[in-house]
Amino acid sequence: MMNPQQSPSLFLEPTVSLTKGKNDVIYLKSNHALNKNPNSLISYLEHWAQETPKTTFLAQRDKHNPQQWERITFAEMLEKATIIADSFDPAKLSKDHPLMILSGNSIASALVTFACYLKAVPVVCLSPSYSLMSKDYGKVSYIHSIVNSNTVFAESYRVFKAPLNMLKAKGLEIMTADPVLPEKNITTIQAILDADTIHHSNKTSKNFTVEITPNTVAKIYFTSGSTGMPKGVPNTHKMLTSNQEAIAQIWPFIEQQGNVLVDWLPWHHTFGGNHNFNMALRNGCTLYIDEGKPAPGPLIETTINNLKEISPTLYFNVAAGYDLLVGYLEKDDELAQKFFKNLRIIFFAAAALPESIWKRLQALIDKHAQRHIPITSSWGLTEASPLCTSVYFENKIPNNIGLPIPGTLLKLVPNGDFKELRVKGPNVMSGYIADNHNTYNPFDEEGYLCTGDGVQLVEENKPELGLLFKGRVNENFKLQTGTWVNVGELRLSVVTALSPLISDVVICGHNEAYVAILMFPNLPQCQALIGDNADIFTSSLIKDKIIENLKAYNKLNMGRTKQIKRALLQVRPPSLDDNETTDKGYLNQLGVLKNRKADVDRLYQNNNDNDVILLD
Repeated sequence: MMNPQQSPSLFLEPTVSLTKGKNDVIYLKSNHALNKNPNSLISYLEHWAQETPKTTFLAQRDKHNPQQWERITFAEMLEKATIIADSFDPAKLSKDHPLMILSGNSIASALVTFACYLKAVPVVCLSPSYSLMSKDYGKVSYIHSIVNSNTVFAESYRVFKAPLNMLKAKGLEIMTADPVLPEKNITTIQAILDADTIHHSNKTSKNFTVEITPNTVAKIYFTSGSTGMPKGVPNTHKMLTSNQEAIAQIWPFIEQQGNVLVDWLPWHHTFGGNHNFNMALRNGCTLYIDEGKPAPGPLIETTINNLKEISPTLYFNVAAGYDLLVGYLEKDDELAQKFFKNLRIIFFAAAALPESIWKRLQALIDKHAQRHIPITSSWGLTEASPLCTSVYFENKIPNNIGLPIPGTLLKLVPNGDFKELRVKGPNVMSGYIADNHNTYNPFDEEGYLCTGDGVQLVEENKPELGLLFKGRVNENFKLQTGTWVNVGELRLSVVTALSPLISDVVICGHNEAYVAILMFPNLPQCQALIGDNADIFTSSLIKDKIIENLKAYNKLNMGRTKQIKRALLQVRPPSLDDNETTDKGYLNQLGVLKNRKADVDRLYQNNNDNDVILLD
């Protein structure tokens, strides 16, 4: 058995102040003042380029020899980014003409990003799905119309040829990492670097930076756009560096040398691109770019193969990712031992972790880890770059999102059975871009960002125990009886009851007499139960197991707003292009309900539908 005591240097002492305002409003803040942060992210890169120049910053699989890793050190990143920055035409790339990036995580993408930072050029981070899973590239075109870009980058011209040519027709210049191109007037990264070598340049970043202030925009992220076109969120250097300084305060161990990340989370989302990437940058970590994803088949196998080779010290994922990962860890002791060998912390975000997955992870830790490894989480959003709260203390409650980080103020405003979480701090944006008419005004009268997320204190008399996430306010609905259904809590409870066969569910029942669910299966776990050649969706064994688990759940959860009366297994997985899920694997409840109305209707029809599971 392991020593259950945590390392004394793992977490900052959690101490907060709670103040009550009018109308049952509660204010929370950390008692730790935020450390001073540098003016820009470039300061971090310059520091490590000088202090540990030969340390690998980023590594990715070599495209020509996938058994090897292509690596770039901190010093090489600064040197090459400086050369690329020096090639920029200020008439084409400036604070008013940002660079659009269409492709995903890569060393080349990072080089171009840092080059933009050096010239105070904002980087517009687009989901590759806008280009690769769209027919008309409507979101790409829309985003270009509001950011006023003259230049677009994609790592592979061949892969992104269609959307690149669409933008080229609008007058944009194309930049790519492809080494050889048949088309003319396309800039390649290698050509820029080769030209500098030919001219024997010897330049440093200090010669070529422009003035960067804390309020200089570093990135522009776009929200998922589940209820319309995406909204642009400008992230300043102050927002990003203040977030990283707060993380270093609450996780003191992160400043120790030698930390390793193996991370798939996309850089065009704030979790992967700000929280994780900037953590590696700020603390001199090595980040292995995992080109896998939490999806059954080759993508999760890619992640597993990477984890068989590289032992991380920190591991970040979403609930859907852990749902798949634990199955592999349970079956492969060698993989599990490699995974837990150096691990200090397991972290999840973007969606709450079902209790069933938490318990399976904990059992794996107890079996394979040589030290105590806490399972921890946080809460944040794109508009706050992203971290606002974090669980930097021992915790066994899966939906605990922790306490405010240093520098971030919380305001809890009554909303039904819980409170809406609102935030203010140096990490919070000042407003959306290209929104001169305040179409989307997300701030209240005190300047707090209204998030639409519901929370509740674990214990009001003991605020240091943290906040419980209660779900999205706009996802909750009323039954015909007029009683409210708390979608966030109910979803977690039902997924836990159906685990490991079901990965996620969507809660149905708006203006109906009862609650029903759409279920998305965990394909590997279902197949393991019935055999490789059996059909999951016609299997009586799968159906009987679901009925058994739901009946057991219903016995423990009385009341119309918690009982599940009908269920329907979904053959088609949630669609990224149709806004049913995000690139991080988080299920969009409203998007699924909208796109699968026919299946929702089946749950409330009285005809004999053999696919619908009845629990009356």
